[in-house]
Amino acid sequence: MLERRELEERIAEIKGKRDQTVGEIRDLAAFIIARDDLDKDKAVGSYGDAAPIPTAAPIVETVIGDHGDSEFLQLIAHRDADHVWAVIDGMMETLKVMEPRLYAGVIRRINE
Repeated sequence: MLERRELEERIAEIKGKRDQTVGEIRDLAAFIIARDDLDKDKAVGSYGDAAPIPTAAPIVETVIGDHGDSEFLQLIAHRDADHVWAVIDGMMETLKVMEPRLYAGVIRRINE
């Protein structure tokens, strides 16, 4: 496992290059995700207990309903929403690094 310092160095190295290869961009995305995961681990207390998460409302299990006939919507129907959102969030972080214009377009459409 890479340490945060090593991840930061590799991220800076790839970002500092004038022309990145597709492989370097994939590595960059992976390094950024790994760094962010390390930051999430800091929320764990000194005894390994997760820090309490403040909530404004009780946590309720949410299952995605039927919303259409596309392959994607059929795939996620009746699945746990938290799991699906976590997968989509990871994909969006990768998209943000690898295809920033496409990412910006998705964000713009969501904000409409």
